[in-house]
Amino acid sequence: MTRMQIRFVARAILTPHSFAAHLAGSSRLDRARMSRASRVPARVAPRDRGPGAPHRRLKLLCLHSFRTSGDVLRAQMTLAGWRETYEETCEFIAVDAPNRASGPVSEEVMKFFGESTERFEWWNATRVDGTETRSYAGLEESLRAIERACERDGPFDGILGFSQGATLAAIALATPRMRERFGFGIFVSGMKSRAAETATLAYDAVTVPTLHVIGRKDRVMPVGMSEGLFEAMTSSARMRATHGGGHVVPRSDDDGEPVLREFLAAQSRRIASSL
Repeated sequence: MTRMQIRFVARAILTPHSFAAHLAGSSRLDRARMSRASRVPARVAPRDRGPGAPHRRLKLLCLHSFRTSGDVLRAQMTLAGWRETYEETCEFIAVDAPNRASGPVSEEVMKFFGESTERFEWWNATRVDGTETRSYAGLEESLRAIERACERDGPFDGILGFSQGATLAAIALATPRMRERFGFGIFVSGMKSRAAETATLAYDAVTVPTLHVIGRKDRVMPVGMSEGLFEAMTSSARMRATHGGGHVVPRSDDDGEPVLREFLAAQSRRIASSL
């Protein structure tokens, strides 16, 4: 796959659910630049490294949100400044879900990212018999897609997901047959699965380090749901990073520090010490 340089543009954005409100409040985003950002390549080449740069970058499999795509997630990470901040230590590889969107896509996102761009979902959730339990149609296909990505593009050091992709990343780490494929997990606006198909998953069996990124104004994934995932992973060396935004891929945490920097630095040191 061809590697390219990309140019950074502005701040973190927007999922299908939070796009309209966020765009209305921000005059700094323009559609032409966003359209370019949404077409960044699946792999991003690093710039020339300085003499003090690490020898090997961490390699992360990245999972997009509901009814978006790998292209959209790459644009969101680009606009959040993640390549600029982490390019010396990380390679983000975003993939598409195996299931095409089974319903309408946000009109605002279609306008923002382009009408011709395909959209995908990791599953479509339906309520089971009027209960709070859901059925995730497409989940097993998505788990197999992760396994194929590991065979094709791996091995990976860690797995990262945003929104529905974060929920799937947590499911993958809690699934016994997949548990050994990743050395850490990063969940941006994720939650515990509510699917009947995952009723036997043991989140407390996840022993790898995890980072839980939580937006204090997130109305799509309320804080309590993301906190529930954090609290469930009792065997993990967990870290929590909160930010003042909503349902977005954030640039910084509440202290103004790059949201992933401390956690990724710790994983780099841990993995380097094991070699």
